[in-house]
Amino acid sequence: MMITVNNITFSYEKVPIIKQLNMNIPGGFSLLIGPTGCGKSTLLKILAGLYPKYAGKMTGSVDLHQQKAAMMFQNAAEQFTMATPREEIVFALENLQVDPKEYQVRLAKAVEFIQIDDLLDQKINTLSGGQQQRVALAVLLAMDVDIFLLDEPFASCDPETRLFLIKKLARLAKTGKTIILSDHVLDDYENVCDHLFEFKDESVHELSGSEKTTLFVKNKKLHEQKYAFVIPSGDAVFTLKNTKISQNTLLLNQPCLNIYNKSTLITGPNGVGKTSLFKAMTKMIPYTGSFSYQGQEIAKLKSRKYLQQVAQIFQKAPDQFLTVTVKDEIELSKKDRNTFFTDEKIDKWLQKLALSNHLDQVVYTLSGGQQKKLQILLMLMTRHQVLLIDEPLSGLDHDSIKLTLELMRESQEKLHQTFLIISHQVNELASFCDYRLVFDDQRLKYVER
Repeated sequence: MMITVNNITFSYEKVPIIKQLNMNIPGGFSLLIGPTGCGKSTLLKILAGLYPKYAGKMTGSVDLHQQKAAMMFQNAAEQFTMATPREEIVFALENLQVDPKEYQVRLAKAVEFIQIDDLLDQKINTLSGGQQQRVALAVLLAMDVDIFLLDEPFASCDPETRLFLIKKLARLAKTGKTIILSDHVLDDYENVCDHLFEFKDESVHELSGSEKTTLFVKNKKLHEQKYAFVIPSGDAVFTLKNTKISQNTLLLNQPCLNIYNKSTLITGPNGVGKTSLFKAMTKMIPYTGSFSYQGQEIAKLKSRKYLQQVAQIFQKAPDQFLTVTVKDEIELSKKDRNTFFTDEKIDKWLQKLALSNHLDQVVYTLSGGQQKKLQILLMLMTRHQVLLIDEPLSGLDHDSIKLTLELMRESQEKLHQTFLIISHQVNELASFCDYRLVFDDQRLKYVER
């Protein structure tokens, strides 16, 4: 069934982000693309009925033709209320006033379809970002909505999980559900996408068959580049000896490992323990065995002094923000910045990252990609010598990725920082990172591919 958008104009401040938009969205699987900050998330929230109820000003209307819609946010953790996935699904059904006799049937169906039976009774706040995204999709499935609105739903997923979930959504579309999904990464969509809409110049248009083909061919070429990493040597920044890290279960059991200066990419399946490794390195969770920084045991170092040198850039950008507007965040970070980021340098990068026109905007109303760019700029401005960066490219389009990596490279070259980067986007980071660690089967291992 069709969704009808009637002459919508929407703005957060004075300048419209969507202008006089008229469009029909057919049933099936629709992919929404466009540059970071163009309005994709905003449109999805309008379709979900969240805007202008909770933010912004709008004229025009949306007609869902009596269909039920629900949205999955880019940061899945934002929409959880209960402690475990089981409780979250039941809570959603209670809110819909579903007959309690149906709870177990719907729960079982959603769990089997998304395959989260092993996660059902774990604490949601201990799940990885990719696992949380699976749970959020299971909640929507249990709600039995007609329209699935998904904002960057695979930003934290490993490649295997991403492909699995896209195939599952394609199956739902075949059963009559409407899937409307925004993404910057085009992998795995070519054979499942019925309609491809591009956001451009405050409006949206559907690509023709030939335009779709051209776009997917161009995307394939991005992945044809060959890359190789080197096996590091020299003086270690971090050293692990018989190191164990646990969260619900044993995640890391590392006999020995050195982590070196420069940039190291860390990859591995969802839930393997990558973010938990960073938490142990920043004293947020304990470890056993030995884990040392520049020859000193991390557990014995005074937190204040150690964390002035080592900091984590969180996977979820809003977790890093402390104040209200972009300008407030910048001014706060200027108070204790490194010497490289002068006012002129900061203004230059705000301009290049397309953030200079958003200085008075509340940080939480920025798009996911805009939040990510701001977060990285703020953290590079600090005096930390080591930055543990969790999914720095999530929510970013191709041009934004290039600019963000340019910013990171410039900062690292001038300040001689050590970067450890968790990401599933190997192709985009291969030319930036010197080394690659693969995390699997409770071990970290250097690889050249």
